[in-house]
Amino acid sequence: MNKQLILVGIIALVLLSGCSEEQKQATEKELVKTVNVETKQIAPQSFERYLKLVGTVESRNDVRISAEVSGRIKKYFVDQGDEVKKGEPILKIDDSQLIRERERLEAITAQAKESYERLKRLFKQDSVGSEIDYLNAKYNYQQNKASLEAVKVNIEKSLVTAPFDASVENIVLEEGEMASPGAVLVRLIGVNRLKVTAGVPSTYSDVVQKGDRAEVWFDFQQADTMQLPIKFVGKSIDPGARTFQVEMPLPQGSKSYKVDMIANVKIRTLEQKDAIVIPAEIVFKNKGQNVVYTVAKNDEGNKVARMQKVTLGASYKNSVVIEEGLKADDQLITVGASFLQDQMRINIVENKDEQIAQKNS
Repeated sequence: MNKQLILVGIIALVLLSGCSEEQKQATEKELVKTVNVETKQIAPQSFERYLKLVGTVESRNDVRISAEVSGRIKKYFVDQGDEVKKGEPILKIDDSQLIRERERLEAITAQAKESYERLKRLFKQDSVGSEIDYLNAKYNYQQNKASLEAVKVNIEKSLVTAPFDASVENIVLEEGEMASPGAVLVRLIGVNRLKVTAGVPSTYSDVVQKGDRAEVWFDFQQADTMQLPIKFVGKSIDPGARTFQVEMPLPQGSKSYKVDMIANVKIRTLEQKDAIVIPAEIVFKNKGQNVVYTVAKNDEGNKVARMQKVTLGASYKNSVVIEEGLKADDQLITVGASFLQDQMRINIVENKDEQIAQKNS
């Protein structure tokens, strides 16, 4: 009798353990089918795409002043680094020889004028002398007068002045050195007319227009991004770089900007209003098609992931525009989507960042 009871007990334990194992397997199977996800409700928004470039600071007035007359450099009125106003003297070229030439021509011209006027009076009034003598005297006077005027102009050119407000960037020839026409004397940079230039790829020739605005900043002042208008758009393409030039004027008066300084430039190349924009990382490939996962319900009323085919549009950084396949108010699965399959059961977990934002609000 006792043996029978023991046998019945053993059979009961085996049956109970079998049922528990089946229940455990069923529970585990159910858990495998359910994935925790985070979601976000889709809302139309603006989408912008930018082109980032490297620009260079240039001056609208960056010139090398050359000598226009021959002579030894007599005196500099400025030092390297000085700022000068338009019309202020920079240097003087020795004009002693020019002055002597002017005095000689003044005497010759006065004599030629007297001779010309005398022959003119005799020929016109008294009909004395030949017309050839009169004309020769006239041409001789005019020629000497022109030579005298040219020397006077060269004397004026021996004093080199600033053609615009500028900084003396470099003095090439020192005092006492000989200057000849065309020789570079100094380099002047107009500090009040600085600009940023950048090369834009030719593929954007129909996108970037004069009047558009560009974001410009420098590495030493990343927090101070400037919104500058594009004042010039080149009409030619650089044959080597395949780019066209754009220019943005810098604010006047700042001492922070230097010629040849590197600038960061960002130009907006696309803007779409009321676009469906999602993170590019939650777009997956399935049988050659782009898909995302949204929240749906199955026949039993359980929340499941629905695989949704989408058509992609423009993209920028980590965002992409959805042209077709999604609409406003769709509940998009943003976290956990990589573990999903179509119609898989899901459990929606609230986004911690959104919870914090709601508490703070």
